[in-house]
Amino acid sequence: MYKYEHGGIARYTNKNVLDFSANINPLGLQAGIREAISAAVSDCTFYPDSFSTALRNSISEYEAVPGRHIICGTGASDLIFRIVYALKPKKALVLAPSFLDYSRALQAGNCEIHQHRLYEENNFEPGQDMLDIIRKESFDLVFLCNPDNPTGVLTGRELICNIIDECGKAGTGIVVDECFMDFVHNPECFTVKGLLAQYPNLLVLKAFTKVFALPGIRLGYALCSNEELLNRLYFHGADWSVSTLAQAAGIAALENPAQYLESTREFIHSEKEVMENQLKEMGFLIFGSQANYIFFKNPYPVDLAEKLYRNHDICIRSCGNYFGLDKRFYRIAVLQSPQNERLLQAMRQVL
Repeated sequence: MYKYEHGGIARYTNKNVLDFSANINPLGLQAGIREAISAAVSDCTFYPDSFSTALRNSISEYEAVPGRHIICGTGASDLIFRIVYALKPKKALVLAPSFLDYSRALQAGNCEIHQHRLYEENNFEPGQDMLDIIRKESFDLVFLCNPDNPTGVLTGRELICNIIDECGKAGTGIVVDECFMDFVHNPECFTVKGLLAQYPNLLVLKAFTKVFALPGIRLGYALCSNEELLNRLYFHGADWSVSTLAQAAGIAALENPAQYLESTREFIHSEKEVMENQLKEMGFLIFGSQANYIFFKNPYPVDLAEKLYRNHDICIRSCGNYFGLDKRFYRIAVLQSPQNERLLQAMRQVL
């Protein structure tokens, strides 16, 4: 049977579990989203708009990107697979560790994968050697996640712009996954969406899943100035892939998001600082995540995830299945204060 390797599944096997394995905005749904979904139920007797026209208009205003340069899908993962099927790369570059679906989509497309290792001694930060590899190798496609998942490392703008430029010179497609970018303070200083018009080989991925707390809706989008490529993405996915309810939820989420997003950043920054300080006091090695989760290393000879789940009904994300990591590495989401404190207390008991 297919093996599911992401977080967020524990609640289906244990209804009492406290789940830190999925990185969802702890502030929950914005006001108005439930009402928008309920109001759209009566339209479910009709096919949804296959081009998500009204939703793309909302995204266009939010991202300051022309609507014709936007395509919507059932989450970012759907679009990752569409990109691979549309571009049909023979050789691709992915960072390791990074989001697992890049490699899975490339494997499904029978593509040779070059795993570019990121090392603990460099805090899992990519370096200038990325440029040398892109110049040396003939890649058809490059995947970058910024901030990265699971490490939360935020690649500096200068390096990522240089990487995009090298890919442009080589005619290499590059996907920059910015699904966690809206959790970053001053995201406008790091996003590369402003380079879309200059680089038709560039695609930027975003999703409503994490920052708008809508994982069950399944809604993501890609930004790209290459309209011929966007047409190929439509061709390599099913029609009507974004449901009427998902489109309504996305439009409602973008009606007035500024205060919600600012409150999200302030809350997560405050809670994460408290959690990281306590984890350091316990002896864990913390890495510099800029997203809504904490990435750390366990120096103790104990299976932390197993003990927390068995004895405390708490699920955290073991990162042992990521290329370049092992079972000493974990990722935990930032939730509400009482839940975070329950986790920290349980971890003290385990130790």
